[in-house]
Amino acid sequence: MKFFQIDIILYVILQYLLLYIGEGCDPVNKVYYCDMSAFSDGLEGFKGGKSLLPFTKLIDNFDARYHEIANDGTSFTFLTNKDAPKYKIVRVDLKEPSNWIDVIPESEKDVLESAYAVAGDKMIVSYLSDVKHVLQIRDLKTGSLLHQLPIDIGSVTGVSAQRKDSTVFIEFTSFLTPRIIYQCNLDTGVPDLKIFREISVPGFDRTEFHVDQVSICCLHFCSIK
Repeated sequence: MKFFQIDIILYVILQYLLLYIGEGCDPVNKVYYCDMSAFSDGLEGFKGGKSLLPFTKLIDNFDARYHEIANDGTSFTFLTNKDAPKYKIVRVDLKEPSNWIDVIPESEKDVLESAYAVAGDKMIVSYLSDVKHVLQIRDLKTGSLLHQLPIDIGSVTGVSAQRKDSTVFIEFTSFLTPRIIYQCNLDTGVPDLKIFREISVPGFDRTEFHVDQVSICCLHFCSIK
C-alpha cells in the first residue's frame, strides 16, 4: 500500500497556490500550481461550490524532491536533488516549463541542505561540509557567492528568515554550546553576525576552549583545547 502526503502552500501575494504531493518517506514529490490571479474573488469564489481548482502540472513524476525557495512573477526557484544527490538550486519559468537552469550546481563533495530567500535579492544557503555546517550568502538571481558567514565548527539546526526582511536568525549548536541563536543583519556591506540569545551552562565558560578539526585519511576529528 502506498501512502501519500499532501502539503499546500498559499503565497502571501495570493497569486500562486502550490500543491506538493509526496510518496511515503522518500525525498520525492510532485508539484502542481494554480494561478489565483485568474479569479477575481480568489478562493472565496470556490467556497460552497463543486468546481475544482484548475491546477497545472509542473512536476508530475516521483523522481526527485523539489522545494520552493522564491517566486518572481512566473519564475520559480527550487532546491532539488534531480540528477544531483547532493542537491542543487534550479530555476524554471512557468511560460517555459521544460527549460530548467542551474542557479547553484551540485557541489562535488558538500551537501546543500537548505536555502532561504532573504533581503529581496539574496539567499542564505547551508552546506554540510566535512561533517560541519557552512553558511553562505549568495545572489538569488545568479547564485554567485557574496559572503561566507563566520560560524564555528558545529551544526546549524535552524534558520528563520523571510524574503522581505534583511534580518536572519540562525540556530546553532556545537561541542561547546547547547544552543546559540545568532542575529544576522544583511543591511550592511558585510553581514553583521552577533549573538541574539544563548543557553549558558553554569560553571562553564566556552570562551576558554577552542575547537579544531583535523583530517586523517579522509576521516575528520574535532579536538577541544
